[in-house]
Amino acid sequence: MVARRTQFNRVYIMLGLSLAVAALIVAKLFYLQVVRGNYYADKAETSHLGYSEVNARRGEILLEDYHSGEQFRLATNTTIPLLFADPTLIKDPQYLADKLAPLIFNVEDAQAEDTARIREVRRNLPDNPSQEELARLTPKPEEQLRSDFHAELFRKISQKTRDTIILYQEAEPKLLEKIQKQNLPGIVISDEDILAHPMQIGDREYTARVLAPLIEIPYERLDELLKGRNRYVVLQRRVSSQAEQEIRKMIEEDKATDAKLFAGIAFQDQSYRYYPEGELAAQVLGFANNDGGLYGIEQSFDEELRGKKGIFKTRLDATGQQVIVGDDLIIQPAIDGANVTLTIDRSIQMEVERLLKETVDGVRADSGMVIVMEPKTGRIISMAHYPTFDPNEYWRALETEDIYNLTTEEKEGIVDVGEPPNQSHYLWIDPDSNYRIQVFKQLTEGGKIIVSKFKNLLGTGVFRNRAVQDVYEPGSVFKSIAMAIALEDGDVTPQTTFNDTGPVKVDEFEIKNALGDYYGPNTTMQTVLEESLNTGMAFVARRMGRELFYRNLRKFGFGERTYIEFEGEQKGQMQDGSRWAESELITYAFGQGIAVTPIQLITAVGALANNGILMKPQIVKKIDRGNGQIATIEPEPVRRVISEKTAATITAMMVSVVENGGGNRAAVKGYRIAGKTGTAQTYKHGQPLTGPGTTIASFIGYAPINDPQFAVLVKIDRPRASIWGGSTAAPLFSEIAEFMLKYYNIPPDA
Repeated sequence: MVARRTQFNRVYIMLGLSLAVAALIVAKLFYLQVVRGNYYADKAETSHLGYSEVNARRGEILLEDYHSGEQFRLATNTTIPLLFADPTLIKDPQYLADKLAPLIFNVEDAQAEDTARIREVRRNLPDNPSQEELARLTPKPEEQLRSDFHAELFRKISQKTRDTIILYQEAEPKLLEKIQKQNLPGIVISDEDILAHPMQIGDREYTARVLAPLIEIPYERLDELLKGRNRYVVLQRRVSSQAEQEIRKMIEEDKATDAKLFAGIAFQDQSYRYYPEGELAAQVLGFANNDGGLYGIEQSFDEELRGKKGIFKTRLDATGQQVIVGDDLIIQPAIDGANVTLTIDRSIQMEVERLLKETVDGVRADSGMVIVMEPKTGRIISMAHYPTFDPNEYWRALETEDIYNLTTEEKEGIVDVGEPPNQSHYLWIDPDSNYRIQVFKQLTEGGKIIVSKFKNLLGTGVFRNRAVQDVYEPGSVFKSIAMAIALEDGDVTPQTTFNDTGPVKVDEFEIKNALGDYYGPNTTMQTVLEESLNTGMAFVARRMGRELFYRNLRKFGFGERTYIEFEGEQKGQMQDGSRWAESELITYAFGQGIAVTPIQLITAVGALANNGILMKPQIVKKIDRGNGQIATIEPEPVRRVISEKTAATITAMMVSVVENGGGNRAAVKGYRIAGKTGTAQTYKHGQPLTGPGTTIASFIGYAPINDPQFAVLVKIDRPRASIWGGSTAAPLFSEIAEFMLKYYNIPPDA
C-alpha cells in the first residue's frame, strides 16, 4: 500500500514538473513571438538586407568680384588619388621600387622629415658632443634623401606580413588580466589595447581558439587575422596629377603584356575639402576636416554646408553576398549641402591682406587686423588678419621649433599658468612690455630641459577670428563715439570751449594728455578731437553724466553681441553705468577701461557714416540650398542712434582730424576723409606699460564723406617702429582708402 502511494506521488511530481517546464516554454515563446516579436522580425529582416550610407557633397563657400560679378570658390571639394600596394600580390619589389620612387618622391616632404630628425638629434646631444655626433646635425643632400626614400619604399612593398595588428582597443582591466594569464606568444598588452605580432606567434590555431571567445571575434576570422597578411600599405597619400598619369599608363601597359609586375599597385580616390584661394580670408573661412567645420563660416554654417547622408538598402541572398533587386529596394538619396556666398569682395580682400602684411612686418608688430564695411548695409567687404594660415594645411600652424639660446635664468623665469594637465607656459620676450609667447617645456632622457615655441608664435590662436572673438581697449578712436553722444544730447557743440591748463584730477588719478601738451583757455571741442585731448574728453564726460553716456553706449551696441554670422562672438566688457566711479566715466570717454570687439567698433562708427542709423553687420550674402531655394540675406537696420544733423556734425569734426589734426597721415590726395586715430596702452600686472611694443595702434574712418561707401578699421598690435596709431595704422588706412576709391571709381571731392 505504501509502495503504491509512493509510486502515485512520483507520477504527480513528474506530471507537475512537466507542466511547469511546459509553462516556462510557452511563456518564453510568448515573450519571443509576441512581446519581442517585432524586434526579432526586424533583426531577421536586417540580416537579409544590405545597408550603406551615401555621403552628401559639402556645400561650397563663395565670394564675388564687385566689377565682374563673377563668383570665386573659397571652399570646395576635390578628390586626390592615394597610391597603395598589396604586398602579397607583388612579384618583384625591386622592380616596382625602381619605377615608382622617382615619380612619387617629394623633396619638400623629405626635407621636412630630415629637419625633424636633426631636431631630435640636437635635443639629445650631450654637453660636449663629439665630431661624429655633430656631423649628424648636417642636413642630408637631396641624393641621399632620394636613396633613403627608395629604400623605405622597397621595404614597404616587400613586407608581406604585418609587424603588428590591433585586435582590441580600450579593453576593460578584467579582459586584459585574462589575456595576460594565457601567456600567448606574440600577443601583447599596450596600455588598454590588445596587439598581435604575427611573426612571433607559434601555434596560430591554438592562439585563435583561446582568444576568439575572449575578444568576441569568430575563430575563422581571427585565425585569418593572425596570419598577418599585409594587404594594404599606403605609398603616397596625395599623388600629383603627372605622377598619377604616368603610373596609370605603366599599369595599363603591364596588363596588356600580362607581365603582372604591377599587380598589387592601385589608386584610391580620397575626398578633401579644398581651398582654391589658399590663405585668402582664412580666419573668415575656418576649415573643415572629417569631423565637420572648425572655426569661421565652416563652423557656424556646418549644418547647412554638410547636407544629409543618403541611405541605400537592398535584399541579399542566402549567402549574404548577391543583391536581389526587387520592390523592396530602398534608396534615400543624399541631400547635398547648401552653398554659402559671402559679402566679401575678392579683389578688396586680396589687396587688404597684402597691405596688412606689409604694414605688420614693416612696423615690427605682433599682429594686425583690418575690417572694411559698407555703412549703408552693414555688409563686410573685407576682414583680414595677419599672421594667417592656409586652410589646406591648417596643421602647419601648430608646427613648433626649439629655442636654444635661452639662458638658465630665462628658462627658470618661464611663467606657468593654470594647473596640470592643462597648464600653459609663457616666456616674456620683452621684460618691460606685455609681450610674451606660449612655450613648451620638455625634459629629455639625458635630463636636459628643451623649450620650444610655435613657429608662427600664435599656434591655434591663428585660427581665431579676432574681429569678433577678441576684446580690447579701443583707445582714442572711441572719442568719436563719445563726442557724437554729447553732440546729440546738446551737451556740447564743436565750438564749446573749456580751459585746458593741465592734468585733471579724478578720484585718486590724474588725467593727462598723451603728448603732455595743453592748449590753454578757450580750447574748442573741435581741437579736442583733432589733437585727441584726454582732458577735453574728461570735460565732455562730466557734461554727459553716467546715465546718459551709458544708455547711449548701449544704443550703439556696446556691451552686447552684434550677432554677425560667427560662433563665439564676444559682447565686450562694460559695467552698468550706475556702478561707474567718476574715473570710469571719464576714461570710458577716451576708450580706456572699456573693452570692445573690433566688429562692435566698426559697426558703431558705421552708424556715424550712415546718417545715424546702426546696421546689423553681416558677412553672408545668400544661401543656396538647391532646387531654386535661395535665401538672400537683406540688410537689417537695428535702430537710429543719433540724428542726421549730429551725424553730419561729427563727420565734419572727423574730417578736420584728418586734414588739420593727428590723423593727417590717413589722408588721400584729392579726397575728404573722416577719421580718428587711436593709441591704447596695454598692462602688465595691472600697471600701464610704456615704450615700443606696448600699445594697440588703430585708425578708423570712412569716405567719401558726402556719400560714404566704406568704413575701415585698422588695428595693429604692439608695433615697435612707433607706438602711435597716427604713425602705424593711419598710413595703412590711407593705402586701403586710396585703393577703395579707385576701385569704386569715385571721383575726387576735395
